[in-house]
Amino acid sequence: MTADNISESIPKDIEKMSFEKAFNELKDATSRLEGEEVDLESTLKEYTRASALARHCANLLDNAEERVKMLIESEGVMQVVNMDTEVMDSAD
Repeated sequence: MTADNISESIPKDIEKMSFEKAFNELKDATSRLEGEEVDLESTLKEYTRASALARHCANLLDNAEERVKMLIESEGVMQVVNMDTEVMDSAD
């Protein structure tokens, strides 16, 4: 396994997590990394897991955005929707 494969792989236990569970674990890991004085090996393990959690959350968000786009297109609404703003009803 190359370094690229290691950095891109997401452990099976993380792949099965909901967004909320993964995000909460990521927040906890970030707090530990920012606040605790731990040895290098523990820091690397925590950082590796946090990176996998962040990728998993990003993947879930990307998938949700694609699903929303598909739903919008299936309704015949052909507009780009900014996911950061509230979507207005096209009938307004």
